[in-house]
Amino acid sequence: VLDFIVRVDRSVKLTYPDWVNKVMHPEIELAGPAEYDLSKVDQWLHDDQKRGSVVGNTIYKNLQKGDALATCLNLQDGLAIQAKGIAVFRKLFAGKAVFLWGSVVRHGNQNLFVPYLVEGDGLVILFWRYLGRHWVSRSPALRFA
Repeated sequence: VLDFIVRVDRSVKLTYPDWVNKVMHPEIELAGPAEYDLSKVDQWLHDDQKRGSVVGNTIYKNLQKGDALATCLNLQDGLAIQAKGIAVFRKLFAGKAVFLWGSVVRHGNQNLFVPYLVEGDGLVILFWRYLGRHWVSRSPALRFA
């Protein structure tokens, strides 16, 4: 039996990698519920992703409209999902890289990056992707419904 309930201590400030120069949206860093059902999280795609591919900067600009960015899961959620293990990840996200747009950061070289989770070698691995690259339909943003 798989446990899809994710618990996140939102009172704990996130620790970012040393290469991060700036957290782009610290005001939403601790946003989100303390507990939620991961199976009910929305796997959102930009319209252009549904038809092919889109540059990450376009997704980011779209999510910045209204309150959309604040509904995205962040690095803290990603770490909690990673801790759930590969069986939970495979059940919900097999073959996908899932993005945590609530934690966009600026690298020392001024480029923007977003964290994501993907399966690799039987593990859930956290990576960072440059927003100048393309996103396809297998690369949804995780958002609270």
